[in-house]
Amino acid sequence: MNKNEIDFFDRISESWDADEILSTPDRIRSILGKLEIMPGMNILDLGTGTGVLVPYLHALTAPDGNVTAVDISHGMLSKAIAKYGDLQRVKFVESDFETSEVVGTFDLILLYSVYPHLHEPEKTLKKIGQNLNRGGRIVIAFPTDENFINGIHRERKAESDLLPPAHALAARIESWGMKAKVTEATANEYIVEISLGN
Repeated sequence: MNKNEIDFFDRISESWDADEILSTPDRIRSILGKLEIMPGMNILDLGTGTGVLVPYLHALTAPDGNVTAVDISHGMLSKAIAKYGDLQRVKFVESDFETSEVVGTFDLILLYSVYPHLHEPEKTLKKIGQNLNRGGRIVIAFPTDENFINGIHRERKAESDLLPPAHALAARIESWGMKAKVTEATANEYIVEISLGN
């Protein structure tokens, strides 16, 4: 992310939770329920924002799994820490995961409502793929479809950077040498799972 994008998220961090109407508990539980998250898993939540997934991931990985929540926006991450900073087994990291190294290895790496913000998707996915444990997965997910997401981002992003339909994104990722499958593609859920074939 560039400075203007970071400043934007810092500015809207105060109102983000009140304005975010799609990430309802039922929808989050449904999405995460399709990802076979098990107790003891080590999960990386990239672009955690105000931590919308954190309490669910914390519960699903209990009693001895771990969640690492990363965001580049100080404002957004501060909100996440204020809400969930007292949870055991959750670590919060302020970092640009596209340009900085992520420390640790993980069974599942989540990019929830993040993909359109990636500046170099192929490079970034391959980079974070190095943090996967054997058999691990990267998941790109949204609580809606590409049409809604693109309606939000169209004015600020180039057409080529908009979110493609799930099957088109999976095909693109396959062309980058990674394995990808569409787990869900409906008006309410967009889930693409990526593995490195290891």
